[in-house]
Parts: sequence; C-alpha cells; structure tokens
Amino acid sequence: MCKEKLKIFAFLLALTGLFIQCEKDALEDENIPIVESYQLEALDKPIHYPGIAIYTADMAKNRTSDINSEWVVRTSSSVSASSEIARNQFNAIHKINYQNVRSENDYVEFVVSLFGPLVNRVSVPNDITKDLTSISFRSVNLGKEPMKISLEARNINGVAIKTESFDLTINEMSLFKMDISDETVHHLSFKIYGNSQASNSGSIGLDDIYLNNNSTIPSTPPTNDAELLSWLKQSNIRYFLWNYKDLGGNRGVVLEASDNPTKVSVSGIGYAYAMYILAEDEGMVSGQVARNRILAMLNWQKDQNWFNGSQGKFGFPFHYYNSDGSGLYSNSPEAASTIDWAICAAGLRTVKQKYSSDPTIVSICNELLNRPEWEKMIHNDANDSYKYGRITKGISGITGEKNGQVWGDAFTEESEIIYLEALASGKVDNLDLDRIFREQKNGFYVSWFGCGFTYNWSQLWTGTVEPYKTNSADAFQADANTSNSSFGRPVMGLTACSTFSTIDSNGFAYWDKYMGYQGSNVSGANTSEVVQVSPAPYGAALALPFIPNTAITALKEYVNIGYYHPLLGLPDNVRLNDLPNSLDVPIPNWSTFDINIGPMGMAIDMYQQKIISTLYMKDDKVKNSLEKLIQSF
Repeated sequence: MCKEKLKIFAFLLALTGLFIQCEKDALEDENIPIVESYQLEALDKPIHYPGIAIYTADMAKNRTSDINSEWVVRTSSSVSASSEIARNQFNAIHKINYQNVRSENDYVEFVVSLFGPLVNRVSVPNDITKDLTSISFRSVNLGKEPMKISLEARNINGVAIKTESFDLTINEMSLFKMDISDETVHHLSFKIYGNSQASNSGSIGLDDIYLNNNSTIPSTPPTNDAELLSWLKQSNIRYFLWNYKDLGGNRGVVLEASDNPTKVSVSGIGYAYAMYILAEDEGMVSGQVARNRILAMLNWQKDQNWFNGSQGKFGFPFHYYNSDGSGLYSNSPEAASTIDWAICAAGLRTVKQKYSSDPTIVSICNELLNRPEWEKMIHNDANDSYKYGRITKGISGITGEKNGQVWGDAFTEESEIIYLEALASGKVDNLDLDRIFREQKNGFYVSWFGCGFTYNWSQLWTGTVEPYKTNSADAFQADANTSNSSFGRPVMGLTACSTFSTIDSNGFAYWDKYMGYQGSNVSGANTSEVVQVSPAPYGAALALPFIPNTAITALKEYVNIGYYHPLLGLPDNVRLNDLPNSLDVPIPNWSTFDINIGPMGMAIDMYQQKIISTLYMKDDKVKNSLEKLIQSF
C-alpha cells in the first residue's frame, strides 16, 4: 500500500513538473522572441535609394514620417504592440514588437500615409506619386519563427488597390518590392496576420519605404551652385503648393506646419503671398492658379473681424487661426502680434504691386492694410521711459492690453520691418524713430541673441540696402565663424528653430523645443544665454545675399551630412551638438514651418532675381518709410 502511494505521489509530482514546464514554455512564448545575434549594420552616412522616400527612421518622430505624413501601429483587440527606434551610427530602423496573437485573424499592422493625416485624409500631391512603378521597403524578421508580411496599397477611401505578401528572413534585412502603377494610392499597410507565423509573438524591423518611379539611381542634390539653389527654391515653393487648403467659396489658406492640418499663422500667409508669385515664375503653377489662390487667401482674411476680439483687435489680425478663420489663443497677452502683421502686410503690399491692374485684388489689399490702428500699439506713458514711444510686441485679443514687451529696445530687423509698416500705414507719421535702440559690437549692430533671421527679416522684402547690407554681411560672417568653432564643420544657420527636447527610452525624438536664442557668440546677450545646437539650412540661405560663397558652402555641407530629399530639399534643421547618450550622429528635423521655409525661398530669389523685393519697393509708401528709417541710424 505504501509503495502504491509512493508511485501515485511520484506520478503527481511528475505531472506537476510537466504542468510547470508547460506554463513556463507558454510564458516564454508570450515574451518577445528576439534574435540576440542580429546586428544592425553601422553606417557612416545615410543611405538613399531610387525614388521618393516616404518613411525612414532617421528623424525618429513618433507618428510622423519624413514627409510629415502620419503613421500608426494598429492591432486587433487581443494583440498588444510596441515601437522603438534602433540605431547604429547613421543607420536607424523602426522595430515593432507584438504579442498575444491567438487566432489566424489577429494582426499587427504599420500604416503610413503618403501625405497628411490618416483620418480627415487629404489628396496626395501629384509630385509624390508621379510615374509610380513600385513600392519598396526593407524589413527583417527579428523573431525565431518564419513570418510573412503583407503590403497593401490603399486609395484615399481606404479601398485596397493591390496586396502582396513577402517572406521575411530571420536575422537578415532584405529589400522587397511590389509593382504598382496606380497613382491614386494614398496610404500603405504593412500587416502581419496570426496565420502568417507559428509563434504567438514576434518582432520585425522596418525601414526605407519608398515610392519608385522610372529612376534606377538614387536622387542626389545638384553639385552646380545655381542648380542647387534652384532645386532648394523649388522644394521651398512645393511646401506652399502642397499645404494649400481650399475652403470653398473662393477662400483658402496655407497651413502653418506640414504636420498640423488646421493651424494657420498670419505671418505664414504673408510668406505664402510671396511664394505663389515665385511659384508662377518657376512655372510650378500657372498664372491663373497663382492668382486664384492669392485671391482666395485675401478673401479668407477679408472675411475676418479684426476689431471685436474674436479674430483680431484694433484692426490687427491674430497671430494664429484655425483654417476655418476662427481666431486662436484670444486670451494670450500677444494674441495679436505686431511682427506677424508686419510680415503679412509686406506680403499684401507685394501682391498689390504684382496685380496692380487687378481692381479686385488691389481693393482687398487696401482694405486690409488700412485696418490696423497703429497708434494704439505705441506706449504713451511718459513716466515709463523704457517703453515710452516704442511699439508693443503684442496685445491681448480680449482686452487689447499691451503685453509689456516692446520693439526697438535692441537691434533686430524685426523692429525695422515693424516700424517700416507702421510708417507706411500713414497712421503714425509722428513716430519717434530715435526710440529705436541700435548698439554696435565688434563693429556692427548686433541683435540680442545674434540669431540669423534678425539680420534679414526686413531685407527679405526690401532687398539689400545700406546700412543694413554691410551690417548683415558682418553678422552672418560671425554666424559662420561661430558655427565652425562650435560644430567643427562649415555649416551655418544659427537661427530660431525647433529641436528635440528629449529622446525617450524607445528612441523617439520629441522635436518640440523652440529655440529663439540660438545664435552667434557675437550678440547683445551674454555668451551663456546663447546656444549652438541645431543649425538650420534656412539660416544659411538667409546669408546668400550677403556672403554668398560662405552660404553656398554651408548648404553643400548639409548635403554632405547626408540628409536630403528629392522633393523636400534639406531638413528644417539638423541636431549636431548636445546629443543624448543614445545618439552618436546628427539627426534631422523634417517638420517644417511656413515662417522658416518661406524665407528660405525668398532669400534665394533675393540672391538670384530679386522678384519680391522689386515688387515690394514699387510701393511709394514703403520707399519713403525705408528712407526715414535709414536716416534714423
């Protein structure tokens, strides 16, 4: 009897051990089965492939592609997934890990739009899908079991155009291609189903999603100086063509940022007016299209109320709007911004001269230019000697109260164009220009942070003119010298831009830190107040009319770093300094803004043809006001 009990106990013990082992195996199967031997190849430069890049992991911005379209990882209800960016020098891939795949209908998918958001979809510009022949991508199976991935091309309505499956190789990155010529493709889905692998969990690496055309070699920027600048200018113009939003009723806007489908900046509209004039000159749109879109933007502004605090105050428009024309941030102490209006007004004056024989356009421009009550933007408390006689930077949209900050307390071409427009308005003929404070350091008038755009903001519109011209040449040379010492390479472009605030544990960079204090060591501020971390190609372009050889050398050095795109040109900026421990190479920010990319195109025009400045300076009020400013030095 005792022996029988021992046998039963031994059997139960064995059964328990088997159960424990099964549970252990099940738990192990729930873990992500990564192949530890996989080594991501180290690259000393980014690699480019033939066609149009839609998504690489270089920028590492969560849910945003290189062309600022949206991507997302989706799963069926029971499946869980996570994403991370893996890097080895200039080589970056997107890793997608997933688990709890229980049935053949379970799935995980990576979906990326070719342009714009995945919800509230907008049409893909023809430039992107033109002459489409195939879609290519690179991927690797990081799991232990064989795996298939399905690529599905869908149109704007989500209808599948073509689907093809591919076998991913374990531990080996491979290039895959699906032939397709249907240019209505809008977004792509890379999907792994439960019946496409044996394991309940897995991991893949995904990289380099391209739309291929008839080209068999990767696109590279031109090496000829003139061709390089024309290529860049056309990429700048393309932003304003792609991001134009038709609102119906002969109204439209250009969006402030390529990854925000609703936000509009009034200064960006000013640049949009100029860039559509350049678009016509480049033959990128017809004269009729350029005129129609400019008129639509004028109508959008005309329909707004700039007096009652809903969309403007004292005749000044708000800085920001929703695309439907409703005002944003009315409670902000600088809801209406004098610098943003001055830039918009410059665009209006340029348009007025371009279409001087068009009574409809001239009438709207005159009405908008006449709205602002400039006298209400000047500090008039004689007991406040610091602010007295100076123009406020902004006012509350609700109360009209001045925000406490003033222009003219340090040199910047922002102040110059604001005072220029205030004088040109005819509302403040008695404006005291002696209140504009200009201080020389190292032989030239320095802006507070030595920031590049502060030496070109008025001359973008007027063209190069003394004493600003020589001043800007010295300032941009200081930018170049500082860049050489800070970065150890001949880039320049120390100017306002957005860089990353942090890179999370999964490798995603959050490009959300706006730096208005990035500039040269020669500035009005203390050296400790100024940073040099993310030089911007648009800052180098701003220097073209003043130190062209140095500026072109800088633009070519950005090309040498290796981040460029056949349609987008160069990134907004490249982070070179103060990299986190997870980075050992520069990374690009492809998220562009109208107030950065518009000036880049205008600066190239200013260097090449002077189309915008020639038109702007036909305005007699502008010429007279500029002369008064020059005499005030």
